[in-house]
Amino acid sequence: MKDLYQVLGLLHTAENEVIKAAYKALAQKYHPDRHPDKKLLYTEIMAELNEAHAMLGTARKRKEFDAAWKKFTDKQPKTPEPTPQPAPTKEAPTAKPSNQHDTMLSHLANNKIDEFQMMHLYEELFGNPLTIQHGWTNHYVHKLNGKEIRYSFTELKNLIIEKLNAS
Repeated sequence: MKDLYQVLGLLHTAENEVIKAAYKALAQKYHPDRHPDKKLLYTEIMAELNEAHAMLGTARKRKEFDAAWKKFTDKQPKTPEPTPQPAPTKEAPTAKPSNQHDTMLSHLANNKIDEFQMMHLYEELFGNPLTIQHGWTNHYVHKLNGKEIRYSFTELKNLIIEKLNAS
């Protein structure tokens, strides 16, 4: 089941006005007419945005989606909190990725990790504290050499997946 809130870059607690504003902003950004060189790709993106807005944009349909989402997530295995691993010493070689490593990659790829778990995992892997910049869509910000670096949820997820695949 697809998380329609994530399609719009929102939390499940988003207000109705925020859902409408996020849809409008994303529809303007990803409208196929703005990208004639990649019209097919942006038509697919717009189809996802339209589906999310059609379901979340009305109170009755949103309530139905929320109930179905709850049933879906209740059936999913709970994501275990990552257990802290001791830093490898120079004497002991680093072990190959474990089954837990593969499980974490699978959960990331299948969007089974929520926003705060994602932030925690990023901070653990990269050693950079993140802050949430709330708006139509949330962005995650950290400072590097006095400069703010902003990531979308998808960008943050992709950075984590790359880092885990590299280890």
